[in-house]
Amino acid sequence: MPSTRDLVSGSVSVGIPGMLAVLACPPPLCPHLEFAVSAVLSSPVSLTWTEQPSSPGSFHAALQWRAPCGTAGRLAGQLRRLGPVSFDVVEGPSPGCDSERYSHTPELGLHRASIAANGDVVVGEAALRALIDRGEGRETLARGLHRLLGTAWDDVLEPLRQGAHGAPVTWLRRTG
Repeated sequence: MPSTRDLVSGSVSVGIPGMLAVLACPPPLCPHLEFAVSAVLSSPVSLTWTEQPSSPGSFHAALQWRAPCGTAGRLAGQLRRLGPVSFDVVEGPSPGCDSERYSHTPELGLHRASIAANGDVVVGEAALRALIDRGEGRETLARGLHRLLGTAWDDVLEPLRQGAHGAPVTWLRRTG
């Protein structure tokens, strides 16, 4: 039986699929970002960097992997410490866990959201009840829902996502 450290072993895939989209990274930080990703994935990573047309002077890159559950959260936590880097990290569903997306911009920080199979953000019952329990009127409720949905992050990141469309993707085949 393959270990959980084998990301792909022959025709048997192990681990949860994930994707990192580095949407804007200053050139001096590119090697530091690769080092951080390598540390989290326990495997050397060399990304294919391309100029980001929506953010002159920045580069973008993408990586797909299969790794243990929780890798996206660990990766997002490491990358947010690098400074002026914008990214999305998505991890697929696993038994008992929804898909999740971490979005980061230097201005807004890190946002985490559960993701449905169709790509919609899923807002949990507890978060909705907390908004309702505040009892603060329609405008406050709308602001709270936009925060839970990550609207501000999408507004900032969407032009970068469009600029990165069609970017080369690095496939990580194995760690360990």
